[in-house]
Amino acid sequence: MKEVEVIGDVFPVTRLETGLWGFDRALGFRGSNGMPLRSLLELYGPEHSGKTTLGLYLLSKIDPEGTIWVADLEGTLPKDYTKSVAEHAGFEGKVQIAQYINTDKRKAKLRSHEEQLQDAVDALLDDDVNGCMVDSIGSFIPIVMSKKDLGERSVGQRAKTIADASRRVLAWLRIADNPKLVIYINHTHPNIGGHGFSTPGGETKKYASNVRIWIRRIENDVPKGTGNFLAEAQVQKLKFGGSAPWRKGIIYFIPGYGVSKEMTAVFDCVGADVAKREATIKLKEFDEQKSKDVWIDMGRIGELVEKAMEPEKNVATFQHFFDALERLDE
Repeated sequence: MKEVEVIGDVFPVTRLETGLWGFDRALGFRGSNGMPLRSLLELYGPEHSGKTTLGLYLLSKIDPEGTIWVADLEGTLPKDYTKSVAEHAGFEGKVQIAQYINTDKRKAKLRSHEEQLQDAVDALLDDDVNGCMVDSIGSFIPIVMSKKDLGERSVGQRAKTIADASRRVLAWLRIADNPKLVIYINHTHPNIGGHGFSTPGGETKKYASNVRIWIRRIENDVPKGTGNFLAEAQVQKLKFGGSAPWRKGIIYFIPGYGVSKEMTAVFDCVGADVAKREATIKLKEFDEQKSKDVWIDMGRIGELVEKAMEPEKNVATFQHFFDALERLDE
């Protein structure tokens, strides 16, 4: 029997391991785990659920010395916080935020959302740019609406502009020399049941979006009084606008710090039944001398959180959790 000959180039898919065990597997496909690059990701959920922080974390993981481009349409992204989240993700490059003010003849003029969005899309052509984040498309206001033109010309303009940007983004992602990622931050719509969300861009963006992630807090104040929280990320990988089943991963957030892959590993172990969450965290380890599993006391959650914020000094503490997850993959 003759072998089948396949002629032509196959679309190059590169997957980014985020360091978040359960989340990477929720994003996985056919044995390969992690975020598929050259993708348009829609990340949505309620306020203060970690959307922007997770977006910065993901972009920081692509190239630790590259450039991240952010269109901050809401004007709520603090520079110090952005720096902190990127640095604690291991990023040593540059975060470029689209300018929102033009200075013309010594007169400051507010730049439109369309101009800022255009900057982000154009930045994909720069080899040094790892990816872009638009925060958020839910707050996007087209020029025709910002000028208070309430005629029919403004109807559907927001969706049309996002749709046009989505088509261009997807085309440029596929021809870029290096794999990149574009993230749209969106908002949960409070008036729609289930996982409802507002979707500027309509059907076009639905077909253009490769990955959709809905994120929500599932536990606050972990440990109590610190503001830390666990979030559940439901991942949906879309193909031609289909409705693929959701897969879940969890992420641990520390305000002022960002995503903690160390504490996420702790709770991944709890979810995988290789750790117990009681007054302390107990981790299952195999005792070769006794030839059986034993439970080792790893300390209180609050103590682990403090160590997670200085991971370079506490590698040994969390390595036990990462080793336990690695054994699950064997």
